[in-house]
Amino acid sequence: MADIIVTKYCSALQSEDRKKKKEAIKELSKFLHEHDSEIEVTEKVKIYKNILRCFNDKAEACRELAVKELTSIISSLEQEDDYFTYLMPALLQRLGGQELVEPSEEVRLLQVYLLHCVINKYRPTLLPSYLSDIIQILVRTLVDPYPKIKSESCECAAHLSETVPKHFYVHSQSLILPMLQSVTHQHYKVRIVAITAIGKVIQYGNSKSVDTVIGHLAERLFDQIPMVRQAVVRVTGMWLAELPDRYSYFHRLLPLILTSLTDEVPEVRTEAVMLWEEAGKLYMQENEHDLKDEMDFLTDEPVHYPPHETRQNLGCRTLVSRHLCKIVPALVRELEDWLVDIRLKASQLLYSLVLNAETHITHHLEKILDGMYRASGDEDKRVVINVENAAELIGYFVPADTYCKLVLPTMEDSANARQLHVFAAILKGSDRATLKEKLIDIGNFLKRAEICWSKEAVYQINLLNCCCNLMLVCEDDCVVIGYQLFVIMVSVLGLSTQEFVSNKALECLQMLQSIETCLSLEVLFKKYIEPMLHELQASVDSWSLCSPERFIFEAILTYSGSAIGPHLQTISEILVICLKPEKDPEVKLKMFTILSNNIVNNDEILKDAIDSGPFLIKLVNDVIMPNLVWRAGRTAEAIRTSGISCLYAAFQSSPDSTSPFCVPGILAAVMKQLVPLLLTLVEDSSKKTRLITCRTLCRLIRLLRITGLHTAEFVHQVYPVVLKRLDDVSDDVRQASVTTLVKLFKPLPADYCVEVSFTHMDALLSGMLIHLDDPEPGFQHIMLNALKQIGEVNPKILQEKINTCTHKFRNVEGRMELVRYTERLLGDTSSPVNASSDTVTVK
Repeated sequence: MADIIVTKYCSALQSEDRKKKKEAIKELSKFLHEHDSEIEVTEKVKIYKNILRCFNDKAEACRELAVKELTSIISSLEQEDDYFTYLMPALLQRLGGQELVEPSEEVRLLQVYLLHCVINKYRPTLLPSYLSDIIQILVRTLVDPYPKIKSESCECAAHLSETVPKHFYVHSQSLILPMLQSVTHQHYKVRIVAITAIGKVIQYGNSKSVDTVIGHLAERLFDQIPMVRQAVVRVTGMWLAELPDRYSYFHRLLPLILTSLTDEVPEVRTEAVMLWEEAGKLYMQENEHDLKDEMDFLTDEPVHYPPHETRQNLGCRTLVSRHLCKIVPALVRELEDWLVDIRLKASQLLYSLVLNAETHITHHLEKILDGMYRASGDEDKRVVINVENAAELIGYFVPADTYCKLVLPTMEDSANARQLHVFAAILKGSDRATLKEKLIDIGNFLKRAEICWSKEAVYQINLLNCCCNLMLVCEDDCVVIGYQLFVIMVSVLGLSTQEFVSNKALECLQMLQSIETCLSLEVLFKKYIEPMLHELQASVDSWSLCSPERFIFEAILTYSGSAIGPHLQTISEILVICLKPEKDPEVKLKMFTILSNNIVNNDEILKDAIDSGPFLIKLVNDVIMPNLVWRAGRTAEAIRTSGISCLYAAFQSSPDSTSPFCVPGILAAVMKQLVPLLLTLVEDSSKKTRLITCRTLCRLIRLLRITGLHTAEFVHQVYPVVLKRLDDVSDDVRQASVTTLVKLFKPLPADYCVEVSFTHMDALLSGMLIHLDDPEPGFQHIMLNALKQIGEVNPKILQEKINTCTHKFRNVEGRMELVRYTERLLGDTSSPVNASSDTVTVK
């Protein structure tokens, strides 16, 4: 009966009708499932063979159904060796040829499912006989264009390796290259399956393939999908623990797992840490005899250990330390790779490597530092941060005496910002006990001119970070290098061109102030300024516009405040040299500005200084006056303007001023040579110089009155020159001239005799009256007020001058007001000559 039914359906498979063939395939499969135990083997084989023939059917639907039914038969029925004998040639013919025989992707996928089912179902003793055919099929399907076929083929290969590992060893390498093509597939799920399969294939196959795949797996650590990176971590962890030849490949595997310890995704990072710890524990167990001493005696945790890190077990640390020599050269190369992703992963690996190597990193420190110097200036800030963190770890594990022998000599010839950046980070992690022994060496080195005299902002910040970290670690131990730190910070303060650098330098100075227990920055400056000024004085004769010493000197004058009071003699000697007339004009311009803003008009500096008098005399006689002498050219003109501006600042005129020039001896010492120069400058070609000179004369007159040096001789010497400035082309100069004349005559000096000086008064009033008819109404008003005030000196002369030239005045209103004013002065005999209720101050 069974023979007839089988024959019937097998005959139907020969029909041209697709529906009949599909129905026949289903019926044959159903019959086989229902009567499996009753049917003889020969009949089963006959059914099996007829269904297999449908693999070559022209109709895709028939081929698809045949594969599905055959898969169902193999999955659910007892194993029959004869089935396998006929199945493998059919699959090999459809999937394993050089040409693509099966055009349908769906059918090919079902056939791979069938192959997978066969691998899972059949005994390991049977599969080896057909292993070459299976491998040939997988080599083709692994590179199939259809992603699902790639994935299923990878899983087939993985299961095959686990099922027949002894026989699979010989064939495993032929699958590696096809599988590697899927490692970079655009679908992340395909990449994950391929990576996992590679792990299994090499685990149970030939370990030599590790060299082939390791680079591709490393590239997957750059994958944007965390699950892909996690697959690499799992494979690496498996190999570290289970790969038969893992001892030969530790140096290849360690970079993968160590890099993953700092992955940005917590899940990946956590799994990497777990697998790494397990690998370390296994290594300890396997090498218990070699590590016995360390396990028995080095049980205590290091006292100086990074507080934010958990120490790895001895196995992990030993694994890293024993393979550093193979890892470090490649790592250093990758730190300067042209691809930013590679540099980033290399910097992450560097951190994990140092953390696990601990003190053993010392043997390779020179090479690592070279790579870190270059990487610390990377355009990607993430790389810079990783390198900085790794450098800090070096400070924790390497004694200061050791790293100073490597770092300082490197910077001797040509220090750069990157080297200082790394050095600052190392100092931050250093142990105070070892670092304080090297403080003097480090301080003296950083204080060198070639080290701290730079104008590059990044360099300056890194230099300040070195100082800052020294103070943070060693605290009050840094008192021994207080002067060196002070010099460095003030040098940066003077040479900085960026505000943020200056602010950082001031912050560091405040830290030093706290360590030195100084009440203020001025106290700190007072403590260290003297030797620094002497060092600068030694080179002052060679200063140019770009000399670092000049900028540093200016910083001292700007920021030290009253601290420079006791050192005015030294400062004056420096100023005399660098402000010689023949020196660089631009230097002199800048120095005069600093002088004007920070010293000569600063009561706080001068009032407590013992030698402020000699300083000001020397300043005026030897510094300012030589630069007031007329010389041709615009540059010389600018110098005269700066010089007179400085003198103007020195002659302070505030009512509460305590200027040393108020002391008669000091002012008298400069008057003889100064007044002729001022009168020359009143007629200078520069409008600004003429204006400032007039204002300086006003301040000088006030000081002369305070000191009792205001004399008739001085008045008669000055007024003719100033009077001429009433015709100046600048209205500002004209107004300043009027103010100067009023200051000069109101009030009169004690030795001034009006009758004897009649001629002078006549000349003065004649010159001023002319400008009562000035074309500018505003200036007419100013002149009217000035005539009223000076007219109080001798109103009779003023009245006579007005009456003499009455018909010449165009400003009739002003003339009449002036007449009425003189009449009141002459009629009010009770009023003193030098007072008037109608006086209007000319500003």
